[in-house]
Amino acid sequence: MKTIWPLILISYAALFVFGITDNIRGPLFPEILKSFNVSDSMGSLMFALGSLSGFFASRFARELLYKFNRKVILQYACLGLTFSIIGLSQANHFYLFLFFSVSFGVSSGIIGLIPNILVPIGASPEKKQQLLSGLHSMYGIASLLAPLFVAAINSFSGEWRTTYLLSAVFPFILFLYCFHGSHDPHHEKPIPKSEAKKNPSQKNFLPQLGMALILSFTVAAEVLISSRLALYTRRELNYSLDESSYYVTFFFIALLLGRLLFTLVKFRTSLFWQIFTCQFLTVICIALGLNFHVEFLALSGFFVAPVYPLMIALISAEFPKDLDSAISTMMATDSTMLAVMHLTVGKLTDLFGIHLAFNSALIFLSLSMTALSIYQVRKISKV
Repeated sequence: MKTIWPLILISYAALFVFGITDNIRGPLFPEILKSFNVSDSMGSLMFALGSLSGFFASRFARELLYKFNRKVILQYACLGLTFSIIGLSQANHFYLFLFFSVSFGVSSGIIGLIPNILVPIGASPEKKQQLLSGLHSMYGIASLLAPLFVAAINSFSGEWRTTYLLSAVFPFILFLYCFHGSHDPHHEKPIPKSEAKKNPSQKNFLPQLGMALILSFTVAAEVLISSRLALYTRRELNYSLDESSYYVTFFFIALLLGRLLFTLVKFRTSLFWQIFTCQFLTVICIALGLNFHVEFLALSGFFVAPVYPLMIALISAEFPKDLDSAISTMMATDSTMLAVMHLTVGKLTDLFGIHLAFNSALIFLSLSMTALSIYQVRKISKV
């Protein structure tokens, strides 16, 4: 099987859009709280509702995949995201802002789902792991550019609404790119639901859910750091917006470098040991960051970065015949876990402060490592 590059290109573009629109929220979070005059726990609803709506988006997308091809679904999600971002920028009341956060979550959830299906389909077996790391490097590049984008717009406008409004151009460009003729031959007609249910591999829900939980705990830790690092530096260290954006940028540089390393180098050890080692080193960095210097929190991005693409590679190897189902289950679980994380961290921040709330990242990673170890032990026992 040869690599189908149009599928790879549209996937890379989609995850870039997902990354940059998702990650402008972290640096803007303190300004949004101030603008609407709401508490940390109330403000966390913008993340939690966006994540929770991503759960419904993943389940909804699973149904859409029986009726439309993946490119059409991606196209309409881009249009929905464009209008959602415009709505966020114009909302004059916090509850209206939350309404558009929900529509943002639905649209971005679908945009995040489709590339994780298309790359395993379009990649040749020998390049799948590296192309998946490359896919999530696009998220890393976008995440790196997001705080720089915020700082650049803030330097001449000084208004978070302007930053949101201008970011709407990214999903709209992707919407237009989907019309390019090179993509048409590579997006198959959907399999009717009645035929898909005949596939015995569709009964793998519990194993898929187990794999999804392993990933979702790590994703919760990663997103906790990326979304709250600016708030942590401003509250705990009294940094300015520009100084806090520096550490957020440092985190995303580390995230990008970690994914680029796994894109360029194919390690010979098993996927289990690669994932477990990355998780363990992330725990060490977070502990050092909370107790010694904030730079270690930023550095943790380097070690947590490869976990997501490596887990996608593991999931695609475990469930090759029902990848749509496995990925949608994974995305739905991620969305639910992120909603729980945002609500929990918001409440802990209100009650005990951001420093203690940040320790939740260590708990999430410990749960992920435990679940991964159980998976490996059960796999070995079956051999």
